[in-house]
Amino acid sequence: MPLQKLQFRPGINKDQTNYSGEGGWFECDKVRFRSGFPEKIGGWARLSNDTFLGICRSLWNWVTLNGANLLGVGTNLKYYIEQGGDYNDVTPIRATFDHASTPTTDNCITTTSGSNVITVNYSNYGGISGDFVTISGAVDVGGITAAELNGEHQITYVDLDTFTFTVTNSATSTATGGGIAITMAFQIQTGLDIYIQGTGWGAGTWPSYVNYTLTDPFTAAGVG
Repeated sequence: MPLQKLQFRPGINKDQTNYSGEGGWFECDKVRFRSGFPEKIGGWARLSNDTFLGICRSLWNWVTLNGANLLGVGTNLKYYIEQGGDYNDVTPIRATFDHASTPTTDNCITTTSGSNVITVNYSNYGGISGDFVTISGAVDVGGITAAELNGEHQITYVDLDTFTFTVTNSATSTATGGGIAITMAFQIQTGLDIYIQGTGWGAGTWPSYVNYTLTDPFTAAGVG
């Protein structure tokens, strides 16, 4: 039986069945076409030297009316908008507590001598381990400076009324304080970093959802 030359059409066509698409490519992995012939890709290039927290679970790309090319990046920990190689954290705020809240945040911070673990006592703060809180307005407590207390921290759940976070330096004394101008802004709850049957991948509290309105996300995040 003489040999017969096979002519393959370029490109991948998944709209047809294997039979009706005879002579073409139905499926491939890590392949591109050059001059009509399949060629395996030569590698990967980083989109950006910037980094983000968490494991990416969802991407959404769009172009604004003024031509800005933006990429929404949802991870199990945060939500970012990428522009020009920079990842801008625009994770929505779930709840904010301050001096005027009930209960008040006054002097809710406790340090333990020789430890860099900070304890915060606040009733029904609504967080879970891995959540992020941004603290502002706190003053020095137990040898821990305000510069270390104020800022974004990833928390560890202790109970409904208590959570902890770590700082760089250890406290020089056991004390409770922080002042009367403490504000705590909690971001939406984080998701799982692994797959668990029946609970999804952890891009959020699954299978429920959260709905937030970002009135001006680009200005708030410094985008654009």
